[in-house]
Amino acid sequence: MRIAYVIPAYPPAPSQPFVVNEMVEVQDAGHDVLIVPLRADPRSNVRHGTFARLRPRAVLAPALFAPRVLALALATLVTRPLRVLRTLFALHRAAGLNPWAHARLAAITPKALAAAWWVRRAGVERLHAHFASQTADCAGIASAISGIPFSFTAHAYDIYSTVPQVRNETLRWKLAHAAQAFAVNGFAAERLRRQLPAAERGHVHVAYVGIPVELFQATPAPTHDGPLELLCVARFQEKKGLDTLLDACARLRAENVPVRLRIHGEGPLRAALAAQIERLALGDAVVLGEAIPQEEVARRMQACDLFVLPCRQDRTGDMDGIPTVFMEAMATGRAVVSCPVSGVPELVRDGETGVLVPSDDAAALAGAIARLARDGELRARLGRQGRALVERQHDQRRNARRLIELMNAPSGPAAPPIGLRPAAAVDAPRGR
Repeated sequence: MRIAYVIPAYPPAPSQPFVVNEMVEVQDAGHDVLIVPLRADPRSNVRHGTFARLRPRAVLAPALFAPRVLALALATLVTRPLRVLRTLFALHRAAGLNPWAHARLAAITPKALAAAWWVRRAGVERLHAHFASQTADCAGIASAISGIPFSFTAHAYDIYSTVPQVRNETLRWKLAHAAQAFAVNGFAAERLRRQLPAAERGHVHVAYVGIPVELFQATPAPTHDGPLELLCVARFQEKKGLDTLLDACARLRAENVPVRLRIHGEGPLRAALAAQIERLALGDAVVLGEAIPQEEVARRMQACDLFVLPCRQDRTGDMDGIPTVFMEAMATGRAVVSCPVSGVPELVRDGETGVLVPSDDAAALAGAIARLARDGELRARLGRQGRALVERQHDQRRNARRLIELMNAPSGPAAPPIGLRPAAAVDAPRGR
């Protein structure tokens, strides 16, 4: 199969390794991968080593308004004016009275029209967008004009955010016109299905994202007599709940539970988090580090005792799907402490692979960490069971190949979640 992936940027953003993981596995399974980026490389200083494995057959000019993009867009408009006008009219009607939604559509229209021309001449058989927002708008427009079917994978902000500036007003149109829609957890899939008539809900599937399980090897936790080593790797955003984590560390200090926390990431709240660390006098117990590549994440996972990320739903309605860093921690054999938002409980199963506490509850979070600090046997058991679940549910090779199978399958009832076998076999041991 020849698949054109519509993604936010090229080279891909380092905060989205799951997108590259999937494209690499699709490519390695023998399929041609072409890339339609909405914009150019965000120029982050972080580059994951695994990204070097991605070798796309072709890439459409990344810049949103590159000369080649505008030329191909004009060619599409001249040769297929009625299709273009009908499609754009339908999408702008779906956008309703939201001016930001109309502006977003206008911004990606030249790239979508150029993609329609480009994918037809490249022999593309499927357009697939990661994220249900502008990338899926682009794929949907290109599909309607070119006649090539499209699908998309919904993640988090693209379906959860409720503020007008980012609310996905055209989601229903895309669900109605996509050959298939995928969501990264069952919670999100049900949310999408509720927007469709009952007869059409079968083309919405759960597609768990995957990680390179061979990179994140299960290892025993380090033996030491010092503080419990906590790790957190995340974007510095409100929905990650990092302020609650710092408050919990202050409580643990007051209760004489020795911990040392290392936080790695980047984002708009860095200054606020640094100020909170100073205010709570946690400078000797908390390290606020920079974003790091996957290979360094793997090393940090092996060096920690426990992974903590207290997710929440933020003021815009946004929340995580299932953070890939949970998969990475559990694959390393580390227990995870988090909160029951969105699809998190589908991976961090309370008492089985980790511990869940209410969001925004620093006392409960501190209590869970203190309990695990005292019980190394419990941490090890949760870590072993977490590794087993990640192998079943989040192996990127298996999940990517199952995604292709679903793309090739005729329409029908919703399949079991990608990453899981039918119920009778889900707990069968996996050969290695």
